[in-house]
Amino acid sequence: MVINLTKSQKLLYELVRKSNGVNDKTKLAKLQYLADFIHYAFHDAPISEIANIYEKRKQGPLALEFNKDLKILKDQHLLEEQPQFNFAVKAEINTELSSQELYTVDYVVKRYGGLSWEELLDICHAQFPHLSAKEDGIVPYFTAYNLVEDYPDYKAGK
Repeated sequence: MVINLTKSQKLLYELVRKSNGVNDKTKLAKLQYLADFIHYAFHDAPISEIANIYEKRKQGPLALEFNKDLKILKDQHLLEEQPQFNFAVKAEINTELSSQELYTVDYVVKRYGGLSWEELLDICHAQFPHLSAKEDGIVPYFTAYNLVEDYPDYKAGK
């Protein structure tokens, strides 16, 4: 069976897989944002499609397709949600993300995977991409370049 996934769906799948499960929906959304924006800062492109737009929300930057992408991953039986908002891999697949993209996922999971959604919210709220956007406005990817100095260990480990 061939499963066609978007890059944003592949990113969510890999974040859950590499984290051995994610115990909060907001946490997963913040990990996705961090992976996309850190990757953009160093590689001039997000892991997700450039069309995967992030909006400034009360809970921090959120990919507009986040809920739809999660539903597709669950409907395809790739992720399961038990109990509510606790996500785990249900079926193993090869997402075919590049080695650079997987490096970013590993980096984000290692650096942020042990934090709570509240801690991630504080981090995201303090970052320039979130601060620069208007409430309920788009968080432009190019603002990620302001994150480079926040992650000197990312470039060193590349």
